[in-house]
Amino acid sequence: MTAKVLTTTEQLLRNSEYASALSSLEALDASLLSSRDYGFYCILLTEANAYLGTYDERFIDEAVEIFRHSVETEMFARAKYAKGWLLSLQGMHADAKQVLLEAYANYLRCGKKHKAGLVLNRLAYGSLQTGNTQSAVENLENAIRIYEEIGDNLHQTRFAINLAGVLWSSGRLTESLSVFSEYGPSVSASEEKLAVVFFYNSAIPYALKGDIKEARRRIAKCKPYLDKYPREKAIYFENLGWINILDGKYAAAEKALKEGLELSLTIAPESALISQNKRLFGDLYIATEKYDLAEKFASEALVVAEKINERVEIAACWRIFAQVAQHRSEEAQAREWFDKAIDLFNLIGTRYELAVARYLAAASGLYSKSERTAMLYMAREYFEAEGITPFIAKVETQLSRQPSPVNVDKTSDGCPNIITVNDDMKKLLDLAEHVAQSEMTVFLTGDTGTGKDLLARYLHFCSGRKGEFVTVNAAAIPNPMIEAELFGHTKGAFTSAEAERKGLLELADKGTFYLNEIADATPEFQAKLLEVLETREVRKLGSNKSKKVNFRLIAATNHDLKARMHDGHFRVDLYHRLNEIPLTLPPLSARTEDIAPLVQHFLKEAGFTANGDGADHFAAVLALQEYPGNVRELQARVKQLVTVGKNDIDRMIALAKQSGSERERTLKALESCDWNRREAALLLGVSEATVRRRIEKYALTQPVTD
Repeated sequence: MTAKVLTTTEQLLRNSEYASALSSLEALDASLLSSRDYGFYCILLTEANAYLGTYDERFIDEAVEIFRHSVETEMFARAKYAKGWLLSLQGMHADAKQVLLEAYANYLRCGKKHKAGLVLNRLAYGSLQTGNTQSAVENLENAIRIYEEIGDNLHQTRFAINLAGVLWSSGRLTESLSVFSEYGPSVSASEEKLAVVFFYNSAIPYALKGDIKEARRRIAKCKPYLDKYPREKAIYFENLGWINILDGKYAAAEKALKEGLELSLTIAPESALISQNKRLFGDLYIATEKYDLAEKFASEALVVAEKINERVEIAACWRIFAQVAQHRSEEAQAREWFDKAIDLFNLIGTRYELAVARYLAAASGLYSKSERTAMLYMAREYFEAEGITPFIAKVETQLSRQPSPVNVDKTSDGCPNIITVNDDMKKLLDLAEHVAQSEMTVFLTGDTGTGKDLLARYLHFCSGRKGEFVTVNAAAIPNPMIEAELFGHTKGAFTSAEAERKGLLELADKGTFYLNEIADATPEFQAKLLEVLETREVRKLGSNKSKKVNFRLIAATNHDLKARMHDGHFRVDLYHRLNEIPLTLPPLSARTEDIAPLVQHFLKEAGFTANGDGADHFAAVLALQEYPGNVRELQARVKQLVTVGKNDIDRMIALAKQSGSERERTLKALESCDWNRREAALLLGVSEATVRRRIEKYALTQPVTD
């Protein structure tokens, strides 16, 4: 009888009848259960409570211990899965990840691939909440692959819908709609509940892009089935309210959100359902200029969002507070809220919400002209890339009110020469010109050799700053020398300080401080840099006086700084300071149309004098090859070929056509003394010592010139 009750309860949970499931469990006398049944009871009780927004870990901990010492690997995995889910719902995502990975491994161990896929879905949720969107995407793609392998079309479609949801929630609307389009035909042959989720989820990216008609058409398809699924019904009303806000139908939005909130409170009073719904009320009341109500609902949403660590909603609440403070003319407070919201949206990678926050901040009038222009251009770049028509128009209106940027004379001798015909690079340079005069920190990312150093100099040139461009490698300064190098020292400050010396930051006063390899900075360096960014003051070693410095910081790295931060190797607060204006340079493989003009440019740099068909042929040959080292590798390759080919275009073309193995055989040609050792080293991209060793290996008898 007991086993039957537990089985019935499990079915109630599958049918989303959470309150009934909990009542069924509470009617049992747990003291009469066997050890195994009690463990199962604890799992079901935890799951029922979690769906209803109660996060009590006592029962699941007992279940974990019961099944840890049993032979039931699957039940142990299920207990771990429930435990990880519970931790995740409470916002303890790092702890949840470790527990869920154990569940995943144990499900695979007992051959339950289907359930392993469920764990990947939970891992994706945690990754999304912590801002690691790519990890969430990868987990869901792996889950989809599992279900495709085992022929489970229902779960494959279900997790594809989840994947599309992750994509649109992170602002990748076009990709999201592509996934919805791919799996849409599968939904009609699936269960009703899945169809409801599909249609209310796929409606949102259409609404965000401005296609309200299609959004309404899709969400209307949910209506016939809503009464069967209370949780889905609550989300339906929430999304309908959101669509009405975007459409300016505020009375209808208020009505829908109220219905959704009432349902959510009966289902899970401290869950994401509540925080999202109340935050949308905040946005609604901002739009209708009911600022006290906006603040009230955003404050209530924030309490729940902070409890479950739902950072998208936390940042969205801060954005509402900023607008409330702006209305009350509390300018300093409003700017602080906007800055916090922008920083957090940027950190967790929610690109749509970030662009909206930047637009609202720029339109607030709280920032300088250059800061407003920078934020508007960054917002426009995203809105145009995703085709979000309502905000494109709004941004253009704001930009029309902005003063024109200072005209940059790109023909000036001091202007760095950036060669490109690629549309994305042109947009990047246009953005760089417009943000250059801002005081905001620019963060350059991109693979090695993509041109970060050159873009940093371009930004300095376009900024109009009269001070120096000071370049520093963050990884090259040893800890004992950090203060002396950054701040300078007075005479006698330490044994070898024979004269007063300016620090690097003071040298950059009224100019640009370019900090390369920032991801490799030591914790001590990070701490000192953060201190200066907060105070804008330096104090020489041996001095009691501080000096104000006015520099523009540009930081760069070819590493994933978010990953370093998540691993604890980089400070979160410093990341916020650095990432105000992120600019990412594309690899050369993404701008192959630039290879030919770059080759022509590098030929001139290398002193090649001939032009015409030969030079064009040479550029065409190199354009067909790959360059993992990007522009820098291409530049080195051209220089090598010009040097080794001795300015003979036919010889250069022949060398350019050689594969790696052919270049190896070219080394043997040293027997005829056609090229000397230095030239061979250039051609092969190795040291002269390596050339010497290879010559010895081939037992070449002819002398080689040096």
